[in-house]
Amino acid sequence: MKRLTLLTILLVVVGLASGFALEVKPSFALSGSGTVQWGIDLDTMYTGFLNSYAADISVYLIAEDSTDTHKGSGDWYGEITLSDVELFWTDGAEAGTVGDPTVAAKIVGMGGLLAIGVYGAPDLALDFVAAIEADADAEDDVLDDESAGDVGVDYGQYGTYFSYTVSEALMVGFEVVSADDWTANWMSPYAFALDIQAKFAPLTINAGVNYGINYAANPFGFGVKVAADTDMVDGWVGFDGSFDGGLAFDVGAGATFTVMETVTAALGVVYGAAFDDLDVSLVFTEPAAAGLVDKLDASLTVYFLDLLGGAAGAGLEYEIIFAAGYDMGKLYPHFGVTYGDANDAAAFLTAYVHFDYDLFEAAPTVLSVNWDSGDLLASAMGVLTIGVTVTY
Repeated sequence: MKRLTLLTILLVVVGLASGFALEVKPSFALSGSGTVQWGIDLDTMYTGFLNSYAADISVYLIAEDSTDTHKGSGDWYGEITLSDVELFWTDGAEAGTVGDPTVAAKIVGMGGLLAIGVYGAPDLALDFVAAIEADADAEDDVLDDESAGDVGVDYGQYGTYFSYTVSEALMVGFEVVSADDWTANWMSPYAFALDIQAKFAPLTINAGVNYGINYAANPFGFGVKVAADTDMVDGWVGFDGSFDGGLAFDVGAGATFTVMETVTAALGVVYGAAFDDLDVSLVFTEPAAAGLVDKLDASLTVYFLDLLGGAAGAGLEYEIIFAAGYDMGKLYPHFGVTYGDANDAAAFLTAYVHFDYDLFEAAPTVLSVNWDSGDLLASAMGVLTIGVTVTY
């Protein structure tokens, strides 16, 4: 079904482009990496190899006489973008597999003012206030994944959209999706969304509404976000709301301060029922270039979570994460330390020390030696790994 979907999108774009009498030609962009690691668990003494990869491919259809390598310069053009597509060869025969690709295809016309498109996994997400306490690491002892209970309303499965740029200051978009395709449900639930973006320098205002008909849960979603972009400070305030027999909402705000050229300090605050409480994050970032110390990159992240006691009255949680590295040319040593206390569990302390060495520049290949600890307060020594990563 996924392969049929990709082929259908391609034919739609080619067909529409032909309808506009375009002479099209494809262009491709491919990037990715492959890694093999050998590791030893210093606590259990287990050993073994681990392989991982990442890959992205983009396919562009452009006007034959265009000099733009991505999207063409005429009044109408078609564009397809594919991400996370794996290709492999075996026994001299080409074979392919599609895992869970991200696909986008669109026709752009009227001098770039109008866009009509489809995507592989459409959604009508309306979520201007993201959770601070969203755990991206399953081993994190403090951060929970509160994003699943976010007030942001999302519908999706199959659908399309169009957007129109009214002026340089105003763009309007409309989306429609169905929960099922025609083979699964003769009267599928449908959802609709309307988005508006307005720009009045230095402000950018995004607002939207969405609503589902005959979905299992079909709240009316609405939200707005106002962002300001200035030379020294970038700030935002946002609101997400939903109504389905009762009102639920999240509010948030944040600001990023430029301390010195590219050195930044950021503050984020969110509050709402879905987040259980008031959460705050502070992030200091020192880049390797044009920072306080040349070739030194560093970051300090501090989380203060459930400042008002939490939904269950568990009390304040906090986490402090420090990471730094120094660019020595071919050699890049970097390390990090994390300390946290979740209140409902013992405090923990973890650390890592990594060394990366560039073996070849023509075909970028990196040799790495890594030590990642377990909980040092619980005397867990962690894992030592040696690996090679090839980037193409």
